[in-house]
Amino acid sequence: MRAVFINHCHPEMPHVCGIRLGRFAEAMAARGHEIVLLVEAYPRDADCPTPERVAAELAVHDWSAPYILPCRPKGHLAARRARAGKGGALRRYATILKSFVADNGMFADWQDGAAANADVLAHAFKPDVIWATFGNTDNWAIAQHLAKRCGAPWVADFKDNWGAFIPDGLKLLMARRFRDAAHMTVLSETHCDEAERWFGGVKSVLYSGVESVPAPPAAASAGLKITLAGSIYDENRLGRLVWGLRDWLVAAARGNVAFTYAGNDTKTVERVSAPLEDFCERHFPGYLSLSELTTLQMQASVNIYVHNERCLFHHKALELIAAGQPILSFPDETPETRRLAGEAGAALFICADREQIADAMDVVAAGNLPPADATARAEYSWTARAKVLESVLTQVIGGPA
Repeated sequence: MRAVFINHCHPEMPHVCGIRLGRFAEAMAARGHEIVLLVEAYPRDADCPTPERVAAELAVHDWSAPYILPCRPKGHLAARRARAGKGGALRRYATILKSFVADNGMFADWQDGAAANADVLAHAFKPDVIWATFGNTDNWAIAQHLAKRCGAPWVADFKDNWGAFIPDGLKLLMARRFRDAAHMTVLSETHCDEAERWFGGVKSVLYSGVESVPAPPAAASAGLKITLAGSIYDENRLGRLVWGLRDWLVAAARGNVAFTYAGNDTKTVERVSAPLEDFCERHFPGYLSLSELTTLQMQASVNIYVHNERCLFHHKALELIAAGQPILSFPDETPETRRLAGEAGAALFICADREQIADAMDVVAAGNLPPADATARAEYSWTARAKVLESVLTQVIGGPA
C-alpha cells in the first residue's frame, strides 16, 4: 500500500512524541509498503523541500525506508504566543478558543505548513490511506484535508487522553468534527474506553512496539542498579518514591547501589533524589537514544517509574516488561498493565506507600526472581505490532485482512 503517516513531531526530535509513528513508518516500510511520514521541521529552521523537489524525490525514493517530509510552520503568531504563555490571560483564552473553533487546533501554523504539500502528495504520491495520530487535533485536521484532496480514507490514531488534553466545553464539538475517520487505532484498551466516550465507529487496539537490541553482556559489577527513565509526571509522587528507596537503603545498610535517571527531567530528578546522595551513587546521563535506553533498562536490577493516571496507559511499562528485569511502579497501575505483565511472566511490584517500596526492594535485592517469558516479550517488537497496523489499514482500503 501507499500511505501517508502524519505526526507533528519529527522522529529525530529527542522526545517520546516522535517515536510511535516514526517507528511504525520504518516497520511498515520494512514490510514492503511505501510510506511518507509528514512531520513538522526539526529543528524549526531545518531545510524543507519545495513541492517540486518533493515530487522529484518521491519518483526516485528507495521505499525500503519511509520518505520523511518535513514542513515549516507558517503564520498564526497569536497562537504561537498563546502556546508560549505570552500575553494576558484573557487574550490567551480568546486565542485558544478561536484556534480550536476556527482553526481546528492550537497548531494552525503546522496545518498551513503541511498544506503546502497536499497537492504534490495527492498527484505525485497518490496514497491509498492516511493515518494520523492525536498528539494534537491539528494532525487529524491535516489528515482530513489531505484525504479529501486524495480521495482516500483516513484513520485516526488515539494515543493521548482526549478528556485531559482538549479544553472543557470543546471536547464534544471537536470530537464531532473528526467523526468522518474510517477507523480508529487506540494505544491501549484503556484508551479505547476513553475514545468510546467521544467517538463512534470501529476501534482497534494497537500497542506501540519496543526496541529490539542484542542482550547486553552481564555487568562486571555485582552492584544493584535502580533505573528511572522518561517523564516523571508528578514531582510529589517522585519524592515519595525516593524516600521509600531511602528507607530501604538505610535499613538494608548495603553498599554498591547505583541510582540512574535517563531523560529530559534531569534537573528535577537530581534535586528530588538528593536524599539518596549519601546512600548510593547517582548518575544522570540525560536523554538517551532508544537503543541506549533499552540497554540501560536491560542491565537494571529494577526499573522504577511514577504512575500517572492522566496518561491512561504507560507505554514505558511495555518497554520495561520487554527489558526482562523486575519493575516497580508507584503508587498504582492499571488492570491492563497488570494483566500484560502477568502474561509475560514479568515481576511487577505495584507499591502504594514507602513501606511497600522497601518490601519490594528486599525481594529484588534477594535476586531470586524468574526471568520474564522471552516468547511473550518478542510479541512486543515494532515488527510484530506493524502486522496489526497493516491488517487495519488493509481492511480500511478494502483489501483482504
